[in-house]
Amino acid sequence: MKATDYIIDFLSSKGITDMFGYPGGVICHLMDSASKYSDSIKAHTNYHEQGAAFAACGYAQSSKKPGVAYATSGPGATNLVTGIANAYFDSVPAIFITGQVDTYAVKGDLNIRQRGFQETDIVSIVKSVTKYCVYVENPEKLRYYIEKAYWMATNGRPGPVLLDIPADVQRSEIQVEEQLGFFPDKEKLITNIESVSGETERIVKALQKSKRPCFLIGSGIKQSGQEFIFRKIAEKLNIPVVSSMPAFDLLPYKHKLNFGFVGANGHRYANFVLGKSDLVITLGSRLDLKQVGNNRSLFASNARLIRIDVDAGELTYKVRDDEEQIVADLKNLIPDLALDVKFVGTDYDEWVDICEIIRDKLKGIDEEIYHKLIAEVSERVPENVGITADVGHHEVWVAQSYRVKENQSVYISGGLGSMGYSLPAAIGIYYGSKLPVICFNGDGGLQMNIQELQFIRRENLPIKVIVINNYALGMIRHFQEKNFNANYVQTTNDSGYTAPDFSKIAAAYELDYYRVERIEDVENIDFCSTEPALIEICVPINTYLVPNFGYKGPLHDQDPPINRELYDYIMSL
Repeated sequence: MKATDYIIDFLSSKGITDMFGYPGGVICHLMDSASKYSDSIKAHTNYHEQGAAFAACGYAQSSKKPGVAYATSGPGATNLVTGIANAYFDSVPAIFITGQVDTYAVKGDLNIRQRGFQETDIVSIVKSVTKYCVYVENPEKLRYYIEKAYWMATNGRPGPVLLDIPADVQRSEIQVEEQLGFFPDKEKLITNIESVSGETERIVKALQKSKRPCFLIGSGIKQSGQEFIFRKIAEKLNIPVVSSMPAFDLLPYKHKLNFGFVGANGHRYANFVLGKSDLVITLGSRLDLKQVGNNRSLFASNARLIRIDVDAGELTYKVRDDEEQIVADLKNLIPDLALDVKFVGTDYDEWVDICEIIRDKLKGIDEEIYHKLIAEVSERVPENVGITADVGHHEVWVAQSYRVKENQSVYISGGLGSMGYSLPAAIGIYYGSKLPVICFNGDGGLQMNIQELQFIRRENLPIKVIVINNYALGMIRHFQEKNFNANYVQTTNDSGYTAPDFSKIAAAYELDYYRVERIEDVENIDFCSTEPALIEICVPINTYLVPNFGYKGPLHDQDPPINRELYDYIMSL
């Protein structure tokens, strides 16, 4: 069997239906093999390797199966790096395959920079942002390498892996059944937790003692596929739920127990709920600086803090000295907790009522026109739709104002925060879910991977591409206004940054185009249509992110400060 035939057959056997890449000389054997298996797995051509990498991320995030992206050696491989890093920081299972020059053309120990044309040591480059990466020097080791790569990508805390395969290895004939496979050491399996019953018992006892508990949930719940079971736990216990920004979609906007996302730019009411709780249980949220603030000791200072994470390394970065830590895979812990919550027996109705008062008093307090436009769009988007957001002001506005419905999921570049993610990720999300996608972008971020509009047009995908145009790199412009006396450099039309006429961009890619300048214009757009479109939402240049962290106080005392009478009233509840 040809080596690349085996690779494609292996990926297909794992239920992977789509892969993404860009053609190149030393990856042609993989592409040729993919064409033989097109009935079960499709290889899609992107227009930049970074686009392919982000599409693989989106596919993995929506399908719960590993995403796959491939590229040729040299610049093809290095163009994947940003997407690989995105998968690493957001715990996205992904398999990256790069072609490499023939083994006899590799420089080896020679004291030269390069021997073969486009030869690049991609393994050394991506070592710090992969769970596993290997140069496949021998075709007889291919089975072991790919089985290990798949296991590493999908077990424990998920993440990216990379196989760098020379062209002569790709074209080799191999006897797969005669090769050594990969068999993980069961004693070292991260997911082989002997028992979580003792941990869930500790959580139940903490809940029994608590009068004002809340769950703080992160995207680890998404990655573990436990969204539905967690929701049932929260509803059974009647406990308020707050989230990290990447997980703000885990409960619908109108769900009684959804009290928003926490952090610097989080909902004020979410931060107050957190600050007034006496027990905070975190599930799959790493509590980074954007959530916790620079003075970590002030985080949920009135509460007993129980942190649950699959990655023991994340727990080495403590929030508070008195925090309690549980290392567990949510795939095991949440179902076990669902069985045990019947023993809690505590009524939290009064606490939920207080949280609802806080939410009612503070909802919309920071709302501007751009928030209202996003809210109006969300009202018109049907259920069973994926939503992506790029990086910038608009991403936070989406988290603050998009009203998530049942069966809607939102995807962002969380840890890496990469501009250019949203558009190619939307492509992957479509293939991973077969659902239409609403793709939010800023005018800056869209230009990072704008070439993927051709993919959408070529395949006629049901993706609505929204560009929120404030005619500037708004987040940096805002930072310059605050910290550099409004010395705008490379962020505005007269300081080195411009955006194109998006109506002409739409025409060039043969996409339907809509221009929104006021809320009423949203009524003209049929979001139920499956036809791809480019929608430009025009907002003022002087846009801002509010609220934000206060300078000295607790997380819930955000900047700009709210009326002190209102603040004191909420604190008295």
